[in-house]
Amino acid sequence: MFTPCNRYVLVERAREQDSDGEILIALPEGSFRNESRYEKVQIMAISAEVRPPLAAGQQVVVLSHMIEEMDFGEGPSYLVLENHVLGIVG
Repeated sequence: MFTPCNRYVLVERAREQDSDGEILIALPEGSFRNESRYEKVQIMAISAEVRPPLAAGQQVVVLSHMIEEMDFGEGPSYLVLENHVLGIVG
C-alpha cells in the first residue's frame, strides 16, 4: 500500500469506456483542445498533513493537468496536491 506524504492526495481516476464497454485508445496529451480542464476523482488515501474536510472515500473535483501519474510495476497510481482539489462532490 502506498501512503502519500507532504500534502499529497492519492486518487483513483474513472476509467474512460465507450458505449460497448471497451477501453478507449489514449492519445498523446494535447492532441485535442476539447479536453476537460477538470476531472472528478475518488480519494483513496491522504497524507497526515492534509486538513479536513478531505478524507478517503470522497469524490472531489481536481485540475486534470495537475494529476501526477507514477508506476512502480503494480499499475499506475495518481497523486494530486491538496491545494489542487477544487471541491467535494456530493
